[in-house]
Amino acid sequence: MGMTESISFSEIQRLCAAEGLTAGGVLSPVPQQLDSTWLDRMEADGLGDMEWLQRTRTQRLHPTHMMPEAKALLAVAMAYQPTAECGELKRARYTAGKDYHHVLRSKLGRIGVILGQRCGSTSKGRAAVDSAPLNERTLAQMAGLGWFGRNSLLISPEVGSYRLLGFLLTDAALEPHHAGHGEDRCGKCTACEKRCPTAALVDRRVLTTRCISYLTIEHKGIIPKALAERFEGWWFGCDLCQSVCPWNRFATEPDDARLRGREIDADLLAITAETFDQHFARRAIRRIGYERFRRNLLVALFSLGQQAACQMILAEGLPLVCAQALELGIKPIADL
Repeated sequence: MGMTESISFSEIQRLCAAEGLTAGGVLSPVPQQLDSTWLDRMEADGLGDMEWLQRTRTQRLHPTHMMPEAKALLAVAMAYQPTAECGELKRARYTAGKDYHHVLRSKLGRIGVILGQRCGSTSKGRAAVDSAPLNERTLAQMAGLGWFGRNSLLISPEVGSYRLLGFLLTDAALEPHHAGHGEDRCGKCTACEKRCPTAALVDRRVLTTRCISYLTIEHKGIIPKALAERFEGWWFGCDLCQSVCPWNRFATEPDDARLRGREIDADLLAITAETFDQHFARRAIRRIGYERFRRNLLVALFSLGQQAACQMILAEGLPLVCAQALELGIKPIADL
């Protein structure tokens, strides 16, 4: 194939299907600049501990910043486990299996290598999965993978929102393709807004510092009591706004077995500082570290009214946990 001949989207679909991915769309050429409204609103609402969003603002608004020579951007989606019976202590569904960053990035990397071989040995590609400074949702919408729901997530009328997004920037010439979706189909439904226990969903955006997912994953400090008491047992992430979304009745199981996992974790209270890394090895949960893990468990148990279990966690004397207990009004038994 000559360097000037575009690779057809049907061929790209075949490459993606071999990796268990849905080839959503191809943006060619790559947009040079994105509208900043979404980021402006997030900053105005408050970013909390996600100051990196502001620090990488320029990169996020300019998709080719990561690869100036990129001619095309391939947007893909990968389903994750849509069911989760975690018991009273709950975690986000996407954490059931292995860390999706590694799984999805490897798949995109292999596709990039094949595209490079099609176009010549000097062709380059760069895979991006949400840890990269790329505005995934906007680019996925532009590629036709779905619309922004009232919960601010990207929703497909075919499979809902239990999907992971990935992108491949490449200097290979790819045939442009729009996946066919993008029109708002939430209608008058406000199920997600009504179900959010911390009232974090407002006007099709998430108020970061009220969101349970943010508070349990990104937030490094003390969780305010007024929010903590509404956690309903969530200790890592939250799926409530997705679980009530009517479109998720079409959600599919993941093709990759690595994204399937245990429904109920082993006794979470029995995990120690020495066993934490091993227990959550190669899972997204490991990123929060042991002390925040224990803080999250304390808050989740508090929200369920399980005071005795809270004492077990407080007994370790971890500084962040002790500070969180003070915020919640939980005193060590010795002080009672």
